[in-house]
Amino acid sequence: MTSTLQVAGNPNGIFDRTTLGAKTDPADFEIEAGRIAFFAQTIGETNPIYRDRAAAQAAGHPDIVAPATFAMVIDLEAGRALEARGAKGAIALVGCDMRRLLHGEERYDYRGLLYAGDVVRVRTEVTGFEDKKGGALEFAYTRTEITHPERGALVTITRSLVHRLG
Repeated sequence: MTSTLQVAGNPNGIFDRTTLGAKTDPADFEIEAGRIAFFAQTIGETNPIYRDRAAAQAAGHPDIVAPATFAMVIDLEAGRALEARGAKGAIALVGCDMRRLLHGEERYDYRGLLYAGDVVRVRTEVTGFEDKKGGALEFAYTRTEITHPERGALVTITRSLVHRLG
C-alpha cells in the first residue's frame, strides 16, 4: 500500500510525513525453540512440529517450526531491540501518538518458514501517508521484511497505522 506524501497535508496531523522512504536500522533476532513452544501453546496450537524437534524433523523440517503468526512476535521484539540500543523502531520513526493510535490493516505474506535456531534480520520502511474522512483520520503505511541470510525474504508485513484526529 503506497500513498502519496502530503507533507503539508493535514494541519492537525501527527505523523512525521518527512519520514517517507525512511527505514529503521536492521535488527537481528534469534528464534528460540522455547519461545516458539510457548507461543504455540498460548495460541492453542497442538501440532507437535511447533514444540518437538523430532516431530518437526520427521515431518521434513530442519528444526521446530514457528507458527505463521510468530512473525508478529519477531516484529515486536525487533522494535524493542532497536529502542533498547537508542534507535527508532517503526512506531517511533513515524511519530505515533499512542493515545490516538488505532489498529489499521495488517497483512503477512510468507515466502518461507521460520525455524528454531534461525537468526533473522528485520527492517521496516515507511511507504506512505494518507488522510481520510475529511482529515479526521490519518494513515501511515509501513512494510517490514523478515529475512534469513541464506533463504532470503521469508515474511513481508504490510501495515497501516491510524491516528484518529477528531
